[in-house]
Amino acid sequence: MQPKTISEQMQYSTIRLVTNSGSKGTGFFFQFKINSKNIPIIITNKHVINENKNEEVNFFLHAKNEQGLDKENINIKFKPDWYFHDDKDLCFCFFAPLLYQIKEQLKKEVFFRPITEDLIWNNKKLEELSAIEDIVMVGYPIGLWDERNNLPLFRKGITASHPAIDFNDKNIGVVDIACFLGSSGSPIFILNENGFSDKKGTMLLGAKRLVFLGVLFQGPQFSAKGDLIIENIPTQQRVISTTPLMINLGYYIKSIEIINFKRTIEKILSKQNIKD
Repeated sequence: MQPKTISEQMQYSTIRLVTNSGSKGTGFFFQFKINSKNIPIIITNKHVINENKNEEVNFFLHAKNEQGLDKENINIKFKPDWYFHDDKDLCFCFFAPLLYQIKEQLKKEVFFRPITEDLIWNNKKLEELSAIEDIVMVGYPIGLWDERNNLPLFRKGITASHPAIDFNDKNIGVVDIACFLGSSGSPIFILNENGFSDKKGTMLLGAKRLVFLGVLFQGPQFSAKGDLIIENIPTQQRVISTTPLMINLGYYIKSIEIINFKRTIEKILSKQNIKD
């Protein structure tokens, strides 16, 4: 089935990342336009790649044919240079060199749908939203995925804090959604495919809206002892002395922080030739 709707397209914006240690998380495709060139990158959390700037990851990509999406999946082991955000739990690697390698060595094209800058709203623009908005998150909770078709899972929830207001820290927000290990690095969106109501109560029938809110990275847990624990969303199962109970809240890094990567990329491009 060729993807047509916004949500169908979103199925091809993420990848299930698995490290050599067995930890699992979510990565997603993002694309900047710099000097009229499209620069695709892969973004995830630093803790998903074990805070290692040379971490190797395994994932599957979709092949592309003349009609668009092909049924074939391409298994990839990739050891790129990861570039870290200065202070947020975010990192990225260049995707274009891998696309070039796949084309040259395997004679295949890759089908993917990157998130783009125009979907990012700053806090001023986010004031157009209400405190409670429906949201969707795309990823791989507890590593689950459609292995046969190489597709992620959608989770649905609401904003738990106003998207325009920073929650305790700069450019951090909270969502009311089930967050489990493997969900780290998942992109979070406000998605309206068949109309929505604005904060003034005006109904926009049939209108479409897609806002890239941010990236899940952390969540509060309630221990069986009654202690409230704030932890990064785990990437693998582990034995611990207390029993963490999920309270269905997740902390996300606002998407505006991804713009910092654009400046990093511009500096890199000025020093070396990146294939595009």
